[in-house]
Amino acid sequence: MMAQWRPIVAGIADCRTSTDTGCSLVTYSLGSCVAVAAYDPVARAGGILHCLLPESRLDPERARRNPATFVDTGVRLLLDRLTEAGGDRKRLRIRLAGGAQMIETTDLLNIGRRNLLAARKVLWQLGLLVEMEAVGGTVSRDLGLDLATGEFWVRTHEKQKREERECPCAF
Repeated sequence: MMAQWRPIVAGIADCRTSTDTGCSLVTYSLGSCVAVAAYDPVARAGGILHCLLPESRLDPERARRNPATFVDTGVRLLLDRLTEAGGDRKRLRIRLAGGAQMIETTDLLNIGRRNLLAARKVLWQLGLLVEMEAVGGTVSRDLGLDLATGEFWVRTHEKQKREERECPCAF
């Protein structure tokens, strides 16, 4: 059963963390963007990062102003904020969502795939394992985290069928 729905929304190029068990963290419309969600079940600290681009070297000044724009700097921001909230990296349950290919493009420009690979790489470099993923394809997704229970959920928006389905067991 999910906690009372008081959402804390992470927008595009945004990172939100909380320990308020009366809230849920959520991010919407993950197309080519990738979201990294993490939860420490002991501290009951959670966070969601919604990244737009894979690497901060593309625009170092923008990365300095808003590290959540980029996967490589955003993941570190998320982890720092969770640590400040009492979370322990060793206990984190980590999920990924997004990284879809929303428009026809060449492999070189496939931002979704590049975002996903960047997220996996930086988490691996930091010694963190991803438990589950809802990634790729050609669909947009929403991702949420119930801070009271630690339950993650994904809602997929099918382009062809124009219907939404909530998948609480996706993670």
